Order: sequence, then C-alpha cells, then structure tokens
Amino acid sequence: MLKASKILIPVLAVMVLLGAVGAWDRLAHGKANLNFGSYIPWGLWVGLYIYMVGISGGAFLLVFLHHGLGISCLRRASLYALPVSLFTLGAGLLLVLADLGHMERFWKLYLQPNPGSILAAMVWVYTAFILVLLVMLLALAKGRSRWLKPLSVLGFFLVITFGGGEGALFGVLGARPYWSSGLLPIRFLFSALLAGVAVVAFTLTLFRKWPEDRDHWDAVGFLRYLILGLLAVNVLIEFSEYSITQYAGTPAVIEAHHLVAFGPYWWVFWIVQLFIGFLLPAILLIPSWGLRPFNFALAGFLIGIGYAGTKQNIVLPGLAVPEFRALPEAFVHNRLSVAYFPSVMEWLMAIGAIAAAALLFVLAVEYLPFLRGPAPTGARFAGAKEGRAA
Repeated sequence: MLKASKILIPVLAVMVLLGAVGAWDRLAHGKANLNFGSYIPWGLWVGLYIYMVGISGGAFLLVFLHHGLGISCLRRASLYALPVSLFTLGAGLLLVLADLGHMERFWKLYLQPNPGSILAAMVWVYTAFILVLLVMLLALAKGRSRWLKPLSVLGFFLVITFGGGEGALFGVLGARPYWSSGLLPIRFLFSALLAGVAVVAFTLTLFRKWPEDRDHWDAVGFLRYLILGLLAVNVLIEFSEYSITQYAGTPAVIEAHHLVAFGPYWWVFWIVQLFIGFLLPAILLIPSWGLRPFNFALAGFLIGIGYAGTKQNIVLPGLAVPEFRALPEAFVHNRLSVAYFPSVMEWLMAIGAIAAAALLFVLAVEYLPFLRGPAPTGARFAGAKEGRAA
C-alpha cells in the first residue's frame, strides 16, 4: 500500500464519521439546523454539488481522449479518471439530495417527471452517466476492451449535456439577472473540464503505482499543456463575462459583481478563485519546472481548490442581491435574510461527502487490480531516465 494511502485512509474515515453526524442531524431534524432560508434557499451544498459534478465530468474528458480518440499516453490517467468521475458524481448528488425539502420524494423525478423540466432531464442524464461509468469499470475488470470506445463517446456526450445543463439550470432563471446569461453553460462546462483534468493530474502523482517510464512522462507533458490550455480558455471566458456585463451596466448584475469582489467574502474571489485557482497554477506549470512531480501535483490540487471558490461565487451572489431593495427590511426573521454563512451541520455533511468520495477512490486504487499501471518495461524506463538526464 502506498504511503499516502496509509496516511489518508484513517484521516478520511474520521472525516466520513463527522459527516455521518451531519447526515444524522439532517435526517432527524430536517432543515432546522440549516442557515439558509427563504431569500437564500441554496447554500454550501448546492455550490459543492455543482463543484463535485463538474469534477466528475471533467475527469471523464481524459477517458474520452484515451478510449475515444486513441491518445495512448493517457491510458493510466483514464484508469484513475473513471473512479474519480464516479465517486465525485455520487458525492455531488448526495449533497443536492440533502438540500431537497422533501428528500423522500426524489423518486418522483423518475416515475412522475415533468417533461419540460431541465432538472428532471438532468437527473436522467446523471443516471445514464452513472450506468456508463459502472459498465466501463466492469469492462475493464472483465477485459472487454471493445466496449470502451463506444461507451467513452456516449459518456462524453452525456458530460457535455450535463456540464452545460448545470449552467442552464441557473441561466434560465430570468428573475436572477446575475445568472441569466447565455455564456453561463459554457462557463460551467469549461471550468468543469479544467477542474476534472487537474484533479486527475493530482491523483496521478500522489497515487502513482508505476515507474517513471516514458509513458508516465508523456502523460505528464500532455496533461501540463492540456491544463494550461484550459486555464487560458477559462480566463478568456471569465473576462468576457465580466467585461460585457460591466459595460452593459445592469444594476442587479453590477451589485452582484461588487458583492463578489468587495463583499464580506471578497477573499473567496481574490485569493481562492484568482490567486489559488488561476495565478499560482499558471506560475507552477508554465516554466519547465512544471514537469517536476511536486509542482505538477500542487498545481492540480490548487486548481481543484480554486474551482470550489468559483462555484460558490456563482451560487451565493445571485441570491444575496434582493429582488427589490426593501425586501430585507420588509420582514424581519432569521430565515428572511440575504446574509448567509453555513451552519456546523452543513459543514459536517459537506466534509463527510467529499471525504467519502476521496476514501472510496483511495480504496479503489489500492484494491482494484485493473486500476494499477502496467509492469515496468526496462527499455522504456532506461530511455526515459536517459532523456531526463540529458
């Protein structure tokens, strides 16, 4: 067992137990101990739901690039990307299930769906994607390699559907000008691709079970350029969104942007989203030292952290700006406030769900033999070392 796994398994198990306390509180007391209310009905859990589901879709990009497009150097990355995709999706859906007012009615989305509901369509797409992931894992375990290419193409089609569909869930809310943008589905999709690829890059370094042969360095080099390319695309999309909306001058949108940049959680935008999520990874990856394992893994980890801030900055500012200015003073109650900070129960549940996804991934890497890399090849290994020495 890897040293990292020996350290992480007990730590993550404790975090899952803490999450179980939060889950018990949610089941026993309903929404009594949640800090969101009528004006901010979506809080930390919804932000983390789109965060985890986004990582799931982004990780699957590597599966598609290897099995669908035949990029051979991504074979190991595609192996790790499958459990990353499955477990992060499960954690995201668990959190959004906990956010529902009546969790026990979730089955109505399957048996009594509204054909015109984007949310109902998304649930069906998520379900189809989970089935694709499970069948691909089964195909790997059984050695049915011919199944993988068509499944990867189908899976990537579903990723594009729900990756953009998440943005559409927010974008169609015309009463919320901050979200009502045709660019929002594109922002969701490309930020998800960046985060998913970065998280898989991080796991490849931390949980590497193969020698540093030529395949390994080819994969690292490819992923470095892919992450930098996706970083550049995301910066361009964010700049387009902010510059156009600022020039348009819609008051509610300007107020939401001001809240993001200079409100009580300014640090989420400036420090988490921009500095940790964009600037530091670029500094680590652009020079040649971006190929060093520590820098490569750290850049992937930082992008994963910054992506969480990006999603919180999409969800909460759109709700924190009241639909009319006198609303916060019209009725006074702790459930009728546009100020929000997650409660202890919300944090516990969130920590537990993320830790459960991470724990399942570590256990899968350690105990599923078909996720392990190939045996070292002497010629390739020697060649790679010579190349690095030169």
